[in-house]
Amino acid sequence: MRFFLSVLLFFNCLHSYAQPAAPVPPGIQRLLAAYPHYLTGYNDNQVIWKDGSKFRYDDGRVKTEEEAFDSTDLEDHLNALIYEPGIQVDTPGYNCDPGTLRCQEFFMKMYGNSEAEVKSHLAPVTWLAAKPGHTKRIWVTSVNGVDKHLQAVANELAARPDLCPYVTDIGGTFNWRPILGTNRMSPHSFGIAIDINTKHSEYWKWDHRDNWQLDSVELNLQWHNSVPLEIVEIFERHGFIWGGKWFHYDTMHFEFRPEMLPPEPDRVPPIKHPPIKHRP
Repeated sequence: MRFFLSVLLFFNCLHSYAQPAAPVPPGIQRLLAAYPHYLTGYNDNQVIWKDGSKFRYDDGRVKTEEEAFDSTDLEDHLNALIYEPGIQVDTPGYNCDPGTLRCQEFFMKMYGNSEAEVKSHLAPVTWLAAKPGHTKRIWVTSVNGVDKHLQAVANELAARPDLCPYVTDIGGTFNWRPILGTNRMSPHSFGIAIDINTKHSEYWKWDHRDNWQLDSVELNLQWHNSVPLEIVEIFERHGFIWGGKWFHYDTMHFEFRPEMLPPEPDRVPPIKHPPIKHRP
């Protein structure tokens, strides 16, 4: 009898070892590829950080759209809508806002959970000034090399004087604040976002300052954009997504979100465009 139990235990062990590991969700694969300096793996619904801590991936809740926005987990963050880089073939469909479901707790773990902590990681970027041939310093986080990625954007833009009017006199970078009309922190709070020249941009809440909270405004919202898509391509090549690809458009807004884009070697190479004419 003891021999039989030993043999049974042996084969049970073999069976357990033979079980294939649960597949890593595609969203997690993108996340691990995007942030290799901070994330090391995934197991049993937990993202594993290099400091040994763990972060829940899916809270298991079925949420309404409003609930998903107010309490976004990583599963919502990564899989709600797919951001499509490159030239847009059409205007965004109703409520198509890829990248706006953000797991705030994940960003706070990575970039800082207070204004002081985020500030401690800020680094300067040499940016274009309104006066030709001049530059100024702007500040974003150094975490994940965001400052270096934005500097690469600035260097490309500096070689395109026809695009400069759209990116000088910027609306801002780091600013510890909630998103207008919500309790959720803006990506500007983490030093990962930049608003380019507001005079050459559109924002749906500014276009409807007095009534943007009305359902009728959202139902009849008309997408607007004045930002040349060459600028968008430059930002996307360096890991930034654009608020102009949202139904709730914010065309001045770019934020560093490499998990929403193809891996770096697969990003769209530069396309040669004819010179553009900017609005006076």
